Amino acid sequence: MDVKIKILATVGSFHAINDGALAAIPILFPIFREIFNLSYTQIGIITGGSLFISIIAQLLIGRYSDGKNSRTMLSLGILFLCISLYLLTKAQGFFSLLLLVFLLRVATGFYHPIGTGWISRLFKKNRLDWAMGIQSGLSGFGTFIAVSTTLYVAEIVNWDYPLYVWSFIGAVVLLSGIILTRDIKDKYLIVKKSSKRQSVREAISEGINFLKKIKILIPAFIISGSTWGTVVTYLPLLLSDRTNLSLTNIGFVVSIWIGIGCISSIYYGRICNRIGRKNVIYLSYLTIGITSLMLSYFTNISIIILIMILSGITVFVTFPALTSFISEITHESSEGKTFATIFTLQLGGSTLFLFLGGFLSDIFGIWIPFMLLGMVTILYSGVLFIYKIKPIANE
Repeated sequence: MDVKIKILATVGSFHAINDGALAAIPILFPIFREIFNLSYTQIGIITGGSLFISIIAQLLIGRYSDGKNSRTMLSLGILFLCISLYLLTKAQGFFSLLLLVFLLRVATGFYHPIGTGWISRLFKKNRLDWAMGIQSGLSGFGTFIAVSTTLYVAEIVNWDYPLYVWSFIGAVVLLSGIILTRDIKDKYLIVKKSSKRQSVREAISEGINFLKKIKILIPAFIISGSTWGTVVTYLPLLLSDRTNLSLTNIGFVVSIWIGIGCISSIYYGRICNRIGRKNVIYLSYLTIGITSLMLSYFTNISIIILIMILSGITVFVTFPALTSFISEITHESSEGKTFATIFTLQLGGSTLFLFLGGFLSDIFGIWIPFMLLGMVTILYSGVLFIYKIKPIANE
């Protein structure tokens, strides 16, 4: 097997475990809300707070990982993830749940700056969109499995059983990835970086200069992250509140969204070749805005399923499209801190939006996060339309 394909398979499988395990947590919130007597505000604190922890973890890990062995760093993150999932089964109430979810978020802070940066570095000059689509699609596959099975398993056994299963699967995938990549040469694992140490002021200045280059894409990262967080966190609560669906069927509806998204991510490279990356971005955010507004209004399950299909196709292709834009303007020696910065934007926007969504849901109703998301995204799609003939990421 080609070395790059081995690495892509390993990184993709790690992505599946990382994001699958993360998705299993919010899908359990209807159960957590009942057994731990949580309010929507407390759910917003857990979700938003954990995303804030991810921001800090990703920034620190991303900067530290440049120049280090990508295989070792990524494997360490998956090991930490498996341990965190096991410990989460010991939660006893709001505060213990909060702290253990925070610990899990530190563990998941390894993948995105290191894994995405590794793929960016290897495929930067050849088949970039294809590779980004594959690793993003495998993430969707892991998430699909988590969402489609977690509530079902929790109902027939117990809420902690899915976490035990994910911890075990993560350990198996970790061992498999280490074996698959055991003979890979250092030139594929490590990129030498400048030994010059930066002051905090220099690091901040460098980050600001980078953000200026991608200023048009900043809202895109925030919206994509917020859309993911809103659907995974608040859609199960919305369906539980406004429909008669069982928890298992609620998980099925969310899994449709993720399953369709997984397929669209895998085929993103072909889609991009046909209509271009800019058109993918514009059409995706326009559709995300419309479907989010529709979710805030419609309660008919057939219409909701149709909305989820359209949303799944478009939300998930934005992730490989955005990372491909960033990869093209990033030097190989700074992949970690660059992707840490952009995923900080993504998580930062999600943190604020999810906390606000939980707070406003207690006041107006659980439909309000989708209404806000739809309005903001439609406005942003208008900005993208203006920039269809202009560059949106500067070298």
